[in-house]
Amino acid sequence: GRGIPVVVMEPCRGGSLASLPEGVESLLRKARPQDSAASWAFRFLQSLPGVQVVLSGMSTLEQLKENIAVFSREDPVTPEERQLLNQVVSLQADLVPCTACRYCVDGCPQHIAIPDYFGLYNDINRFGPSQLGNARHRLGKLAEKNGKPSDCIRCGVCETRCPQHLIIRDYLAD
Repeated sequence: GRGIPVVVMEPCRGGSLASLPEGVESLLRKARPQDSAASWAFRFLQSLPGVQVVLSGMSTLEQLKENIAVFSREDPVTPEERQLLNQVVSLQADLVPCTACRYCVDGCPQHIAIPDYFGLYNDINRFGPSQLGNARHRLGKLAEKNGKPSDCIRCGVCETRCPQHLIIRDYLAD
């Protein structure tokens, strides 16, 4: 509301908004079967005042084509769609909002692979108990090469480097 141009980075939160749990994604598909989860994020940004530039990381030609298609037309979310997005957000509320930039890993005296552990935590919360076996296997592999979350000495170096301003020490304790 202050007329300041806004530049948005990571509109899909490092890809996490592009791969939603099936139950959550089906809510969006029911409303707009042709749209991907990523396109919902982009359309949401179109509905915000002041957004001038969206910097979206892409890793495939298909993602590039989709981004071009979505941003080539003005199609902001409607008030009804915003309510649906609020419902989707509430279903994802227990996730650690980490984008896996890995800035926090540099300088960690305990060599904890923080984003990898947060990814495991999020997978279990997003996809439910079906992920527990896979998560235990991944946890074992991570712990072989890296410090464990319980090794955190709460020095706070990670938090000084986190662009998301996460309280990493508390998330690791969880």
